[in-house]
Amino acid sequence: MRVRPGRAGAIAVLGVILGATFFVGLVFWVILKPDFGLAYDPTDLDNPFKFKGFGGQQAAPPGEPEPELTFNETLAVLLERGCAIVEGEPENLNPDRLVYLSQAGFIEAAEDRKLVFMSVGDEWSTLYVPVKEGHLAWRTPKETA
Repeated sequence: MRVRPGRAGAIAVLGVILGATFFVGLVFWVILKPDFGLAYDPTDLDNPFKFKGFGGQQAAPPGEPEPELTFNETLAVLLERGCAIVEGEPENLNPDRLVYLSQAGFIEAAEDRKLVFMSVGDEWSTLYVPVKEGHLAWRTPKETA
């Protein structure tokens, strides 16, 4: 069997080009998404690799829980941070696309969006923030006077 000269060279060049493309793409992916995968922490020599979830979600370190604010205190914090508060539920509220957050997470999300819907029912007081995928919410039992 005869092999034509140049065929093996063309396959090798194609392999090098594909390998280089893959490597460059991997480098750009690591630069743009550095919070994915194993994060190396040289300060912790006992456990230098800590797994981080998708999108930089990492478990909160154990410690003192943050003090919970009342519903009115939460509204005051949101107003201080420049959020507009609208009474009533959003028109396009879909219970299937509703995500409940902790109080601190909700305040952070509301600060980014600057729009909060407030719904006070018989049993619950609920705050909603509209996002692209649906709504984020924080709920607390209704305060008794």
